[in-house]
Amino acid sequence: MNVWIEALEKGCNRTVYKRVQRLINIKITKAFRTTSNEALCTLTGLTPIVIKAEEAATLYNLMRKSQVHNIDDEVQPRDWLHPADSVIITEQKDEHAIQIFTDNSKIEHGLERA
Repeated sequence: MNVWIEALEKGCNRTVYKRVQRLINIKITKAFRTTSNEALCTLTGLTPIVIKAEEAATLYNLMRKSQVHNIDDEVQPRDWLHPADSVIITEQKDEHAIQIFTDNSKIEHGLERA
Protein backbone atom coordinates (compact mmCIF):
# COMPACT_ATOMS: atom_id res chain seq x y z
CA MET A 1 0.00 0.00 0.00
CA ASN A 2 2.89 2.36 0.66
CA VAL A 3 3.86 2.06 -3.00
CA TRP A 4 0.70 3.92 -4.00
CA ILE A 5 1.29 6.73 -1.56
CA GLU A 6 4.91 7.09 -2.64
CA ALA A 7 3.71 7.29 -6.25
CA LEU A 8 1.20 10.00 -5.32
CA GLU A 9 4.00 12.21 -4.03
CA LYS A 10 4.91 12.94 -7.65
CA GLY A 11 2.82 15.67 -9.24
CA CYS A 12 2.47 13.88 -12.57
CA ASN A 13 0.87 10.84 -10.90
CA ARG A 14 -1.55 13.05 -8.97
CA THR A 15 -2.51 14.69 -12.25
CA VAL A 16 -3.29 11.34 -13.84
CA TYR A 17 -5.50 10.33 -10.90
CA LYS A 18 -7.33 13.66 -10.94
CA ARG A 19 -7.83 13.48 -14.71
CA VAL A 20 -9.46 10.06 -14.52
CA GLN A 21 -11.73 11.08 -11.64
CA ARG A 22 -12.61 14.32 -13.42
CA LEU A 23 -13.79 12.47 -16.53
CA ILE A 24 -15.92 10.15 -14.40
CA ASN A 25 -17.39 13.11 -12.49
CA ILE A 26 -18.23 14.93 -15.74
CA LYS A 27 -20.13 11.85 -16.95
CA ILE A 28 -22.00 11.54 -13.64
CA THR A 29 -23.00 15.20 -13.38
CA LYS A 30 -23.37 15.84 -17.13
CA ALA A 31 -21.54 19.11 -16.51
CA PHE A 32 -19.51 21.15 -18.96
CA ARG A 33 -15.86 20.24 -19.44
CA THR A 34 -14.84 23.65 -18.13
CA THR A 35 -16.16 22.85 -14.64
CA SER A 36 -13.37 22.56 -12.07
CA ASN A 37 -12.46 19.24 -10.50
CA GLU A 38 -13.25 20.54 -7.02
CA ALA A 39 -16.72 21.65 -8.09
CA LEU A 40 -17.34 18.29 -9.74
CA CYS A 41 -16.32 16.44 -6.57
CA THR A 42 -18.70 18.64 -4.59
CA LEU A 43 -21.57 18.06 -7.02
CA THR A 44 -21.10 14.29 -7.05
CA GLY A 45 -20.39 14.07 -3.32
CA LEU A 46 -17.27 12.02 -4.00
CA THR A 47 -14.05 12.48 -2.08
CA PRO A 48 -11.11 13.42 -4.31
CA ILE A 49 -9.24 10.26 -5.24
CA VAL A 50 -5.90 11.48 -3.87
CA ILE A 51 -7.43 12.06 -0.43
CA LYS A 52 -9.21 8.71 -0.58
CA ALA A 53 -5.94 6.92 -1.41
CA GLU A 54 -4.15 8.66 1.48
CA GLU A 55 -6.97 7.63 3.86
CA ALA A 56 -6.74 4.03 2.69
CA ALA A 57 -2.96 3.99 3.19
CA THR A 58 -3.28 5.49 6.68
CA LEU A 59 -5.91 2.93 7.64
CA TYR A 60 -3.76 0.12 6.27
CA ASN A 61 -0.72 1.32 8.24
CA LEU A 62 -2.75 1.62 11.45
CA MET A 63 -4.18 -1.87 11.08
CA ARG A 64 -0.79 -3.31 10.25
CA LYS A 65 0.91 -1.73 13.28
CA SER A 66 -1.72 -2.50 15.88
CA GLN A 67 -3.10 -5.70 14.35
CA VAL A 68 -6.60 -4.38 14.98
CA HIS A 69 -9.09 -6.08 12.71
CA ASN A 70 -12.08 -3.88 13.45
CA ILE A 71 -11.42 -0.21 14.09
CA ASP A 72 -15.04 0.92 13.98
CA ASP A 73 -16.54 -1.07 16.82
CA GLU A 74 -20.28 -0.76 17.10
CA VAL A 75 -21.29 1.44 20.03
CA GLN A 76 -24.71 1.07 21.59
CA PRO A 77 -26.84 4.27 21.70
CA ARG A 78 -26.83 4.23 25.52
CA ASP A 79 -23.02 4.58 25.39
CA TRP A 80 -23.02 7.57 23.02
CA LEU A 81 -21.58 10.81 24.33
CA HIS A 82 -24.32 13.29 25.23
CA PRO A 83 -23.81 16.71 23.61
CA ALA A 84 -24.15 18.46 26.98
CA ASP A 85 -21.19 16.46 28.31
CA SER A 86 -18.85 18.26 25.93
CA VAL A 87 -19.96 21.76 27.05
CA ILE A 88 -17.46 23.57 29.27
CA ILE A 89 -19.09 25.64 31.99
CA THR A 90 -17.21 28.56 33.47
CA GLU A 91 -18.12 30.44 36.62
CA GLN A 92 -17.25 33.90 35.32
CA LYS A 93 -19.97 36.52 35.67
CA ASP A 94 -19.90 38.86 32.74
CA GLU A 95 -22.62 41.32 31.83
CA HIS A 96 -22.12 40.51 28.15
CA ALA A 97 -21.95 36.74 28.59
CA ILE A 98 -24.26 34.52 26.58
CA GLN A 99 -25.97 31.72 28.48
CA ILE A 100 -26.65 28.54 26.55
CA PHE A 101 -28.83 25.78 27.98
CA THR A 102 -28.41 22.61 25.94
CA ASP A 103 -30.93 20.52 27.85
CA ASN A 104 -33.82 23.06 27.73
CA SER A 105 -33.56 23.71 31.46
CA LYS A 106 -32.74 26.75 33.50
CA ILE A 107 -32.56 25.03 36.87
CA GLU A 108 -29.87 26.23 39.28
CA HIS A 109 -28.77 22.80 40.59
CA GLY A 110 -29.08 20.73 37.41
CA LEU A 111 -31.84 18.70 35.91
CA GLU A 112 -34.74 17.37 37.86
CA ARG A 113 -35.60 13.89 36.68
CA ALA A 114 -39.26 12.89 36.60
